[in-house]
Amino acid sequence: MVRLADLTVRDLRLALGQLLAAILFFALIWKILSPFLPALVWAAILVYATWPLVEPMRRRWPPLLAALGATLLLALIFILPVLFLSVTLGAELYHVLTQLGSLDAHSMLEARLSQIPWIHGLLAQIPATWKAKLLPGALSPDLSAWAGRLGNVAGGIGRFGALLVLVLITAFFFYRHGELLLDQLRRFADQVLGQRGDAYLRTAANTIHAVIYGILATAVAQGTLAGLGYAVAGLPAPVLLAIVTLLFSFIPFGTPLVWGAASLWLLFQGDIWAGMGLALWGALVVSWIDNLIRPLVISNAVRIPFLLVLFGVLGGILAFGFLGLFLGPVLLAVLLAIWDEWLRPATPAAPPG
Repeated sequence: MVRLADLTVRDLRLALGQLLAAILFFALIWKILSPFLPALVWAAILVYATWPLVEPMRRRWPPLLAALGATLLLALIFILPVLFLSVTLGAELYHVLTQLGSLDAHSMLEARLSQIPWIHGLLAQIPATWKAKLLPGALSPDLSAWAGRLGNVAGGIGRFGALLVLVLITAFFFYRHGELLLDQLRRFADQVLGQRGDAYLRTAANTIHAVIYGILATAVAQGTLAGLGYAVAGLPAPVLLAIVTLLFSFIPFGTPLVWGAASLWLLFQGDIWAGMGLALWGALVVSWIDNLIRPLVISNAVRIPFLLVLFGVLGGILAFGFLGLFLGPVLLAVLLAIWDEWLRPATPAAPPG
């Protein structure tokens, strides 16, 4: 082993130059690839999640045709429905908020609230100047601003569509060369982490599976609870609305848009108590249950403490957006595996024979 004292100034300069060159090289690589990292990560997650579904296709068809068929299947199952819901949601919200922007909030809200006897008596005792401050004269300033923001959202949906196209293109090559890439990843992990590398990869894979199960379980739970709320509130077609809520649960913060729109519809129809009750049910039960079921399913599936999974899910979403739903638990699961490995007592060396 070369000692530091044995190194000459020339050797130190050479080592420092090589380090700076490596830092510059990888910084340039990061600059080039960083815009496409979300597409790469999403493609890897979706391909890994759907690999068992396309395995029969890969066994029976030629490799190129199997990769193309698997990519089309991925688009039909995941990509196109999400893109359709996103575009439809943005268009409908823009239309609704634009229409509401021309309404007189003062007279509308006062007319609705006056249908409740005790509120009618209370409003009659409030001076007109106070009511003008408590109830805004028009919804148009706020809602028009929101409608303008949704114009920016439309541009975001366009970028989201471009991201999905990149995900599909990347997924095609992952389906085509997935086994080769996985083998290279395992060999790289062995080179960097030694014998522990394969165990860390298995931990990450199991966590991804657990997150997928958690997403599905949360969607079913939110759809069921929301459907119960729709039925009690007296909305028409509660089963259909429950299915719509289930589908929108796959979009970040999608479920509040469904039960929130239903609550507003009830309020505008004059069903004050039903609208307020549905809004409270959605906020306190339907949306909140997401923070309970998903970490619980992940914790039971991969044997990670519930609190750690909860921090991983919430912190991951705050740090990386919806992609953090996968990255947060996976990173903390690998951290826990490293922690357990370090705390494990070392195997005593065999005595010399």
